[in-house]
Formats: sequence, structure tokens, C-alpha cells
Amino acid sequence: MGTYFNCYSLLEKVRVQLNEHSTGYVQGTDTTCKYSNTQIVDGINAARKHIYNLLLPRIPYEFEEEIELTGVNSVYTLPADFGQLRYFKDSDGNQIHPISTNQRRKTSGAGNGNLYYRKGNTLVIDKAGATEVCTLIYYRKCRDLDQGKASAGGAASITLATSAKKLIDYYNGLTIENITKDWVDTISDYSAARVATVLETAAADDYYGIVCDMPEPFHHLYVPRAVFEITGNFPVVYNRSLVGGTGALGWTVFNEDFMSTLKAYAGGSLDTYPENTWCAYSGGGGGGNSNPFNIPGH
Repeated sequence: MGTYFNCYSLLEKVRVQLNEHSTGYVQGTDTTCKYSNTQIVDGINAARKHIYNLLLPRIPYEFEEEIELTGVNSVYTLPADFGQLRYFKDSDGNQIHPISTNQRRKTSGAGNGNLYYRKGNTLVIDKAGATEVCTLIYYRKCRDLDQGKASAGGAASITLATSAKKLIDYYNGLTIENITKDWVDTISDYSAARVATVLETAAADDYYGIVCDMPEPFHHLYVPRAVFEITGNFPVVYNRSLVGGTGALGWTVFNEDFMSTLKAYAGGSLDTYPENTWCAYSGGGGGGNSNPFNIPGH
């Protein structure tokens, strides 16, 4: 098992909860199992997205990134891990404000360097020919984890399995653990050919796992949630039963676990008085919402 909470080790843990664990199943050399590794990893990534959506409104600073972008004829390409825009500012630190595409300059006009609009995976400054270095502050998105057996490797590179995304820079900045060689490294670059650039040396048939990039205190929640995503029920340890059930009790225990972890990790000065929470999330008719995260069962 990997030393980090990576996708390979998560796969092992989920298989244990599914009562379908063996080294052959985990490594994909035995495919006689009920649940494929693809199904399980899909469940793990669905669980991560669910927990990410709960955490982002509460502790957005955990997902905040700041980078410099250089314009090419007024076009600024967003990073591969871009999720939501927080702030866009020019080289003097002044905010560049968003506009809709129907407000952009006419073809013959010079435009305004204090305005931008979104176009696909780029931001376009309304001023023609802008090339200055601007600063982008954003929240990174929840990227899918991957695990498997490398198809190739060498000095400073490892080629991920075909299950990995074929998107340039998709895994940039994420940590990868080589289970076979027992090393951990950061992916500095990633190509559409699934080649990850690292500092270590890898070889074909090395087993690896991409490491979770969310706060570690929440990692233990991935396994029960992944089991639910795969089977529609929580594992027996969350159902407190030796037989399958509706999962209602599992929901309750999972939600209590999540909330207690959230309070421990992000409590203190960030907490608000109950009346502030009720006011902030109140709906029509003045009624308060005691479940601002919309967690089922609460």
C-alpha cells in the first residue's frame, strides 16, 4: 500500500469495503471481480467532487491559487486546474473588470484595458494588442485522480496508463506516488501523450497513484462516499450492521463525521453566530436554512 493517500491506496480501501479485495483485482491482472477498477475509480472521483463542493464555500482559501499570465494579442489562457475566477488584475495591481461579449469593443476600436470577457478557456482583455503580464487569482477545480500501471518510463518521466486524461497540463502540480519504486514526486509538466515529467526515474509496468490534493483531514470520507457512489449504499461500518440496508443510518453517520471534521479543521475564528448563518442562507418568507451545505439527512 502507498504511503500517501493516493488513488491506488484508495482503490485498495474501497475494494476491502466491497468485500472484493485481492492484489490481482487492485492491479488489474485479475478481471473476474464484480466491480472493475474503472468503476471504482469513477466512484472515488465522484466522491471527491461531492466533498469538494461541500468544502469550497466554507474554506475557499484551501483551493486558492495565484499565477501570472502573459497576454498574446489580448488573449490570456487559463491554467489547466482553473475552476472559478477570484480576481484578475493588471501589472499595476488594478482590477480588470468583466463584461459580456456583446459589450466588447468594435473591430475598429482600440478598446479598454480595464475590461475583459471570457471566451472558452481564455480571458480576453478588451484593449487591442494587450501583452502585459497580469495576475490571476482563482480557485482550482477538483481534478480526477488516476492510478494504474505505467506504459513507459525513464529518467524524469513516467507515462501514465490509458485511464489517465489526455489533456495537456491536466495533472500539473499534483503529487504522484510510484508504488513499485517507492518514491513520491510532483508532476511539473504533463503532455497529451500522457507523459508526466518528474524528477525521479520510472519504468514500464510501475504501479502508481495520483495523490489527493484536498485537505488531509477529509480523506477518510472518500471511501464510504465512493462505496455509496458505486453501490447506492454505505459500507457496513457506516450502516452499523452486518447486512445491507437502505443507507439512511449510513447517511446520518457520514454527515455527522463530515460536520465534526469540518468544525475541527475550519472552526474557530471562521465560525459565525447561528443567527448570521440563518440570515445568510434564509429563503423566501424569512425562514432560515439550518443545513446551509444541503447535506442529505440534515
